[in-house]
Amino acid sequence: MAAHREFRRFARSYGRYNLIQTRVAEALAKKVPKPFSRIVDLGCGTGGFFRAYEHPFISYLAIDIVPEMTAIHPSGSGVETMVGDFNDPALFERLKSRDFDLLVSSSALQWSRDLDWTLAQIKDLGRPVALAIFTSGTFAALHETAGIASPIRSKDETIALLHKHFDVRIDILKYRLYFKDTLSILRYIKRSGVSGGTRRLGYRQTRQILQEYPLAYLQFEVVVAVGK
Repeated sequence: MAAHREFRRFARSYGRYNLIQTRVAEALAKKVPKPFSRIVDLGCGTGGFFRAYEHPFISYLAIDIVPEMTAIHPSGSGVETMVGDFNDPALFERLKSRDFDLLVSSSALQWSRDLDWTLAQIKDLGRPVALAIFTSGTFAALHETAGIASPIRSKDETIALLHKHFDVRIDILKYRLYFKDTLSILRYIKRSGVSGGTRRLGYRQTRQILQEYPLAYLQFEVVVAVGK
């Protein structure tokens, strides 16, 4: 799931298309049970959770694999950015020496190559977590129309892995985003980052979607986990 190539291409336009990720970050921030003063944001993007988090903090470490994302992340007192990959053991070795009291990841971990492994590394850091992970319920009708499988994990698999590693409260978020036509849907998918840049639609699948997609909206499904 090497998503970062397309994220890099569309980093500057990402903020205009990430409507759902913004809503997810806002929902996740509201579920954090108390203020935390030292935060690590894993897969920070352009700062969705940072903008949604309304409490004062001492330090905020924003990490993303794409330098173009960290370059346009909000700055300020106590804010630090880092280029890092949550598929890389070296990142977690670096985090072991950091002083922080909450690890956040909003709309990113679905692109972990091995989510079981990544969650185990997060667990080993021993801090509370607030995680929002897209599932295969996202774009479900579109994938069905195209005759392809989702590139990300199911809700049940995601929840099972979260419960394996953490004592967390689970919530399921579902959204619909409406469009004027199917071509606008395909354009959104390409530029929003929700697809992770996976090039899974060939000419035949694209034509099939344009001709047969039955909905005026896209579906989104997100697992939210908050706890320890």
